[in-house]
Amino acid sequence: MAQLIKVGQCVSRYQNDVLRYAGRFLRLKSRRAAEWDDRQEGTGRNFEHWLFRMQLDWATRTADRRSACPDDMQRALWVQKLLHQINDLSFIAYKPVLLTRSGAVQLDSLLITNDVVWCILSLPGETGSVFQEISGRRWREIISGGERTLISPLISLKRTQKVIDAFLKQEGLEMRTASAVLSTESFIEFVPDDRGVSLVDRRSLRNWLDEIARHSLILKKGQVLAAEALLAHFETVDESRFPL
Repeated sequence: MAQLIKVGQCVSRYQNDVLRYAGRFLRLKSRRAAEWDDRQEGTGRNFEHWLFRMQLDWATRTADRRSACPDDMQRALWVQKLLHQINDLSFIAYKPVLLTRSGAVQLDSLLITNDVVWCILSLPGETGSVFQEISGRRWREIISGGERTLISPLISLKRTQKVIDAFLKQEGLEMRTASAVLSTESFIEFVPDDRGVSLVDRRSLRNWLDEIARHSLILKKGQVLAAEALLAHFETVDESRFPL
């Protein structure tokens, strides 16, 4: 299970020490899995639910600070799916805000593996729907009973990747970046695949996850340094857990 290190502008325990909490997560997960009540056999979904709630807790409060978890995080089922299906040694930042020299920038979500920082934009479509490109700026989703139009996700993704590329270069970090449009419940068709962006839908999700797994077997120094640098520059809005 991947580790959720940042949620929006929420305070995160990982900001204090990435390695410490990454290791603590692994130990706690292993211990709790071993201790899980045998009477709950067949309810291992329950264990994953508990683990996700714990991750949300770690990603929204520390010993003395707390943040309100954004409402859309609770509905972002794709995040839970990635957390459950990706290796423990990968880090996910959900829609963080990066403080750059030119100001605060809202990013798409990030997946940090041991040698790639993935920029990910999710298309939460109707189950079985089809996304198609209409123009350079517009896509459509063909749904039961009609269709809806939306701004091309490639615009936001390219912006996020450009910002991350510049940030990593500024920090002297040699991590490559990649981008993916993710639609776990729908299909993506008639979108040219020469844009440097992976189009991940119901058909290709398993292969993409297998690719991620190959880049998540060990925790590398560059990965930790990238996560630390990003966390240090992500915007945080929080308050004391113990107000006077």
